[in-house]
Amino acid sequence: MRFSEKEMISALIELKENEKTCLWLLCCIFFFDPAVSMYFLFAEIGGALFIMLAIPPAVVGFAARFVGRSYKLKHRLPVGCLGALVHLVGCYLLSFNPFIYLMAPVAFVISASVAKVKLERVHIWALDQEELGKINTNKPLN
Repeated sequence: MRFSEKEMISALIELKENEKTCLWLLCCIFFFDPAVSMYFLFAEIGGALFIMLAIPPAVVGFAARFVGRSYKLKHRLPVGCLGALVHLVGCYLLSFNPFIYLMAPVAFVISASVAKVKLERVHIWALDQEELGKINTNKPLN
């Protein structure tokens, strides 16, 4: 192993303490309205480019990233659903072409991938070792 067991246990404890699973959902719901209103901004500009349609789901993902600090996929799936919902609501309100509705899975992926926290190498190793059962955060550090 590259890192000592104490380093990995402290990194794992740090990850779990920083993760706020309830706050990211509240933040995403709070940023739902500004993200949908971005579509009205695009309508005022005179047209929406495909790259512009990626910005509102990314806003929802960034909000979840900085508030929730989630590293697990199962916690980022609802963020992706909210990003896709933002996209669908924005397209419906502006009566976009039905082809643009098909970009909802892309909005899902954008929101879910932007919401992931970038992990350091010690965190990645600690998560892998915990999955394998080689380290345990319940035992006390010496």
